[in-house]
Amino acid sequence: WVPDPGIIVIADSVRGEEIRTDYRHMIVEKDALITDGLPAEFDSHSVEYLDHEELVARYRKLGKSFATLVIRPIQNEGPILKVAVVVYWVSYKKHRLQLGLSDWSNVEFRYECDQQQFVVSSVKLGGI
Repeated sequence: WVPDPGIIVIADSVRGEEIRTDYRHMIVEKDALITDGLPAEFDSHSVEYLDHEELVARYRKLGKSFATLVIRPIQNEGPILKVAVVVYWVSYKKHRLQLGLSDWSNVEFRYECDQQQFVVSSVKLGGI
């Protein structure tokens, strides 16, 4: 397998049992309270928002586990907004959707009054 030179791919497949993650086309777990209204495209990236049924259908189509991002609710701590973005491996076993924890990022935003927008102030990476 040779990736397209314009695609960012992390070699995160274990013994070929998972689909390698393409960070220019990410799958995000759909959550009406969090993901509705988020962009499906930005710069040269695209995002596909899938609910649980759609995640199961994608797994059945691919026949291998694949990565999905799950965005957790925002925590407001004074002037800082904190968002956790978690990567799970999606699979379907024993007639149930399975989400296996891979890694996560805690992203902090602060409001810049002069720019009138939130900017990323820190990113803390975690993983198993």
